[in-house]
Amino acid sequence: MKIFDFIKLLERFEPRFTDLDDSDIVKITADSREASNGYAFFCVRGSKSDAHDFIGSAFANGAPLVVGEKPLELRNYVQISSVRDALDEILPGFYGYPDRKGAAIGVTGTNGKTSTTFIVEHILEKSMSCGVIGTLHYKYADRLIPAENTTPVNWRWYSLLDDMRRCGVEAVISEVSSHALAENRIGKTLFDVVVFTNLTRDHMDFHKTVENYYEAKRRLFTEHLTEGGTAVINIDDEFGRRLCSELPAGVNLIRISTADRSAELFVKILELTTAGSRIRLEMDGFSEELTIPLVGKFNIYNAAGSFAAAQIFVGRETAAKRLAEGVSVPGRLERIGRSSVFVDYAHTPDALENVLNTLNELGVYSKIITVVGAGGDRDRGKRPLMGAVSCRLSDMVILTDDNPRTEDPDAIVSEIFAGCDTSRCRVEIVRDRASAIRRAIESSDEKTAVLIAGKGAEDYQITKSGKHHFSDREEVEKVLKEREA
Repeated sequence: MKIFDFIKLLERFEPRFTDLDDSDIVKITADSREASNGYAFFCVRGSKSDAHDFIGSAFANGAPLVVGEKPLELRNYVQISSVRDALDEILPGFYGYPDRKGAAIGVTGTNGKTSTTFIVEHILEKSMSCGVIGTLHYKYADRLIPAENTTPVNWRWYSLLDDMRRCGVEAVISEVSSHALAENRIGKTLFDVVVFTNLTRDHMDFHKTVENYYEAKRRLFTEHLTEGGTAVINIDDEFGRRLCSELPAGVNLIRISTADRSAELFVKILELTTAGSRIRLEMDGFSEELTIPLVGKFNIYNAAGSFAAAQIFVGRETAAKRLAEGVSVPGRLERIGRSSVFVDYAHTPDALENVLNTLNELGVYSKIITVVGAGGDRDRGKRPLMGAVSCRLSDMVILTDDNPRTEDPDAIVSEIFAGCDTSRCRVEIVRDRASAIRRAIESSDEKTAVLIAGKGAEDYQITKSGKHHFSDREEVEKVLKEREA
């Protein structure tokens, strides 16, 4: 698109300029570092920085156009009334509504979003070219891009969708976070299928109340589902049941339950083992018994939601067959080798309770040791709850650092410790995470399950000094190798 045609998109925002080249605009960005040839650079004011300060860098990098709010006499600079409002309005049309050029599946909930997107991709990938957007990375066409946010900001979201479609992606499978919904990061995006996993306390630092948190999640179903689209909802969750009653007219509803046989997808749990779960799926005359290599009841819900979403595109028989073929989700109750050490992303009280209940219910471990921390600059109210859950369901708990960010790590650990019942289990504080992992493993035997909770597949630790490489899995493997030797 030529610059003068691009300016027409901004007419409602009173564009003012002095001198423009009629170059081509192919992308929109708010990051001056990527504002190269063909990129229009939008000066977004943030809480910590003002992109107007980087106009010189954008031009130096080759940007043919800069759009901002400050009155500046610069060649190829356009002043408008509101950069943020302009981005919200023009992004979908500029990129040709990429969400509508193939299948789009959105997944939201407190826990299980990443696992669900991984499983849906696994079921669909032999039939459709897939792109995945989520916590671990953005993945498509043999590309693996580190994720800055679970759901990227709007200008990156639409650029990413556009890239995916240009690379032949037929099915976009995305986690949609509550932050993204509250901040309108996905703009006017419409999904063919939306999945609700569950909702428990999280992100109170941002949403302030659970009701606000729920309302943000609900927007995916009331504002971002295409006409005649399908909502897949776990009704064994209280907020899932409420959501079913608040859906717009015309939505195709698939309720999931392990308790209510009236649900469109009823899941009978037959057996839970350390190797996986044996279940039976029952759906409108379809009945299939299968074993999935995912441990725990919470993973059964993730698998069921994935099956319900994917079967719309490949059919029930194919979806069930591929679900049984096996899929691994990095850092989600991931067993390291053949050991009894598990790495999991659980960083909320509910997620931690689900994982620890699973390890207890397997009936093969006589003791559980849990290594746990809590993120800094995040919801402080959940910290004592994490301590309480850990002590109630473990025999030994080691409190440690988990992305303390700008907070005092000792203060974070103290707030977790405040919820610990030291009469119920032994509690130790080992702030250095590598040392905490080593302490847990060295305190275990073959009948002890060791849970390293909070980071999962993350390969970094964020402290006051910045972001540093750190992997729970690597640390576990190092200690296990030394122990074996």
